[in-house]
Amino acid sequence: MEPGTREKVINAMGDAGREDIAAGREVMLDEFRNACERTPGINMLLLSTADGRAVADWSMQGTDPRRLAAMTNSFLTLGETVARELGMSSADYATICTKQGNMVLIRLDLGRPMTLAAVGTPETNLAVLLYGARECATRIRARLT
Repeated sequence: MEPGTREKVINAMGDAGREDIAAGREVMLDEFRNACERTPGINMLLLSTADGRAVADWSMQGTDPRRLAAMTNSFLTLGETVARELGMSSADYATICTKQGNMVLIRLDLGRPMTLAAVGTPETNLAVLLYGARECATRIRARLT
């Protein structure tokens, strides 16, 4: 197969998946707004594909969602791998805790694996952030499946 032909096939396959995602982007953004209303301490939400592409984002931080998409998925995947190596059940979520705030990463299956990242302000309790992120993930899953 010629290199140009292979690129065309890969691009065509990728575009079909992007159309499905784009159709649900408004639903995701709507749920992001709802999550921020229900959990005021959330200051960033990002949904990305398993290959690290940003699908939908909302942020008060001014961060680059494309860079974060790849990193958050890799971090969650690493947590899932560690859990498997320890003989534990599949990881439900992963957290990053700092003095400047906390981040929760949750795996969603929306026909293909996705990662939801939620960041809370320094004043936001980790349990509150986790609850808000899990509720957001559940609502997105219900609306898109």
